[in-house]
Amino acid sequence: MPIILAGLVSCGQHKKKTCDAHNEVQNSIQTEPFNLAALHIGKNINNILKSAGAMAASDTITTDEGTLVGNDRLAFSSEKLLHFNGISLDGRNSKNTNKVVLHYGNVNPEIGALANEKNDELGMYQLDIYTEKEQKALIENLNKTLHTPIFDTIRESFEPEGKDGEIIKSPNKFRQEVSIWKSNDLIYYYCETEIENKPDESRCNLFVFKDKEWEEFLKDSGYPDADKISSEWLKDQ
Repeated sequence: MPIILAGLVSCGQHKKKTCDAHNEVQNSIQTEPFNLAALHIGKNINNILKSAGAMAASDTITTDEGTLVGNDRLAFSSEKLLHFNGISLDGRNSKNTNKVVLHYGNVNPEIGALANEKNDELGMYQLDIYTEKEQKALIENLNKTLHTPIFDTIRESFEPEGKDGEIIKSPNKFRQEVSIWKSNDLIYYYCETEIENKPDESRCNLFVFKDKEWEEFLKDSGYPDADKISSEWLKDQ
């Protein structure tokens, strides 16, 4: 059972500017909505933030998400960044806010690179979506653009919880659906989690990457079925 539980994809409902294909953003060269789906792994993180409309590290939100050694991450809940193939993923519920996490290289000059990371280059992006409408829009878009997953499964169990220092099963049903796609040289790993009686903790996560170490990161973080990502699909170290 994933350890991520403790820490832990309609323009009409959002401001018109998120739907305008030629919206001008003040103090920015942005002329259309930012598109996460068009992000290039390896792109400079500073150029990504500029293309999203003069975003900066100071615009980040607090997150307990981890990343690989040799990397750093920035998390944003801004609607400027929460666009995926023409849909807005901006939203929040009573407990959580939808966000994107950008994982990028931050190489220690004394140690050097540990794998494929390079300073300021995007290694993976991650979506954490907690609102039902945006979750539905994201998975529908993935199925439409990426077509049939190369791996797809549903797991049902009971949510684990701690009691007297031990992990026991709670009475809350726990359901996870995992879908994995490969498009060009990118892996799309999607995990949707539903917890009975805890609708505000239901979520979906999308991870997009191409290097093998990120698959290892998902496995070590407790995401299910990450081992179904074939090493043949990934760029090795």
